[in-house]
Amino acid sequence: MSYSVYKTLFQRSTLFALFSMVFSLSAANAAPPLKPGLYCPGVNIQLIIAEDLSSSLAFVMQSRLALSKDNKAEATRSLIAAGVTLQQALSRGAGARTGQLINSIILARANADNKQLLTWFPLLHTALLGLPVDDASTAAIHAVDNAEEILQSDSKGDPMGKLAEAQHFLVCDDFYLPLQDAIKEQKRISKLLESRQKTQTKDYDKLLSALRTAIIYVQKNSQL
Repeated sequence: MSYSVYKTLFQRSTLFALFSMVFSLSAANAAPPLKPGLYCPGVNIQLIIAEDLSSSLAFVMQSRLALSKDNKAEATRSLIAAGVTLQQALSRGAGARTGQLINSIILARANADNKQLLTWFPLLHTALLGLPVDDASTAAIHAVDNAEEILQSDSKGDPMGKLAEAQHFLVCDDFYLPLQDAIKEQKRISKLLESRQKTQTKDYDKLLSALRTAIIYVQKNSQL
């Protein structure tokens, strides 16, 4: 092997080793994928949410007590009031409000075409721009932009899936999921009462369990 050939091979192997080292360092330093569901409200917002949850709990207990006395009219009124305050808690904070707006657009899909859905996006973009600049809000904006592009071009894709992805980046799963479960149970019991189906106090158990989980989260994370 001539010296020139040996020199060329040595240079190439050296370059390969350097590139491998750079690639290894880049892979090691790469940030892990952003996990959704971690956009949790600050202490001040959680203190307000705590008031909503306390009011909701009181209304639920009043409803259950009324049902135990066979006063279904009062049970229904108190349960409806509980649902209102639960919805208020769900929309506290800029991220949660924006998430609710996204959810409303998703729900509108059942009765709206692409052109009609797109009329909501200027409002949505304004809401997103009002959020603090961080990884979660940036990821949500990117997902919303993808959804809008699919709707505008009528191209293949899942715009509602992209919107759901954006919403997930703007909620706090530890709080949002039990609160959603509570709202789901509140609606279920309300339907039972309104349809005059047999309703018992034990039907409130899942609602109270979900509400308790949400309250515990807020208590642990709203300490000043």
